[in-house]
Amino acid sequence: MNYLKLIRWQNLLIIALAQYFTRYFLIQPFYNMQKIALQMSNTDFLLLVVTLVLIAAAGYIINDVFDVQMDAINKPDKIIIGKSVSEKNANLLYYILNGLAVVIGIYLGINNGSISLGLVFVVLIAVFYFYSLKYKRLFLWGNFVIAFLAGFLLILTWLFEFFAIRKNGIVFTEGMQAYWVITYFVLGYAMFAFIITLIREFVKDIIDMEGDSRWGCTTLPIVVGIDKAKKIAAIISFLAVLLLLFIQIKLNSWNLGYFAGILMIAVQLPFVYLGIKIWTAKEKADFYFVSNLSKIIMLLGVFTMFAVFYSFQS
Repeated sequence: MNYLKLIRWQNLLIIALAQYFTRYFLIQPFYNMQKIALQMSNTDFLLLVVTLVLIAAAGYIINDVFDVQMDAINKPDKIIIGKSVSEKNANLLYYILNGLAVVIGIYLGINNGSISLGLVFVVLIAVFYFYSLKYKRLFLWGNFVIAFLAGFLLILTWLFEFFAIRKNGIVFTEGMQAYWVITYFVLGYAMFAFIITLIREFVKDIIDMEGDSRWGCTTLPIVVGIDKAKKIAAIISFLAVLLLLFIQIKLNSWNLGYFAGILMIAVQLPFVYLGIKIWTAKEKADFYFVSNLSKIIMLLGVFTMFAVFYSFQS
């Protein structure tokens, strides 16, 4: 159980769920319109999801290894490294998970038309490592790195499918009309993941400010203060509402008013509530609530992909 807590199994489930929803509720409906099938095999896709989960799990481990001293101040009751799991075992698990991810990733790249795709996983591992080692302690760097990774994981699902279908010349040509639309939708969800993750990262920095400041970190609340940091996070949340309004106008012009309505209920209104709660937050408990709320909004956003699928079935 302690190892499951170490790798943040709930977050890993969300990652896996997002990959499957992207494949079957974003990509496949547009393929169906062109009467073509998914080209990446179910086995390869499962391996892709497993690889991303392994890398994310390893990232959580190395982050905890580097943050033991800060976590002793920020969340002493939640420390796992050095208590229930030794640092030696944590490091061993880190290398095993990443080793498996690299082997599977290179196989996937070769099998789906580009060895460079396999090397992407090596880059992801390096980014997670240097984030934990250095970037998370630097002003804005760590926040943007994690937010970018959250969005990029969704893009990878489409990237692998695109390279897989590109191998089949005839099918690739038949599906040309769908590719740009799929790209727009995937990038839209990637932007959503980026924004909600960035907000949550700012809030987490406010929560961890005491321990971070003692170890020389230059996070947003340390540099500009808690009041300005929370206002920046709230403003980003309100800007997301306006961005969603623009997207909804576009969706209505594409006769996807049903999906636009779902976005308003499941994502847009929660973003308004999130912004208000961030702006008015004062106590640490308030920021913990906002952090959990942002995770719920992220999950709701993933579930709205089903509305895309349903829009093309009705």
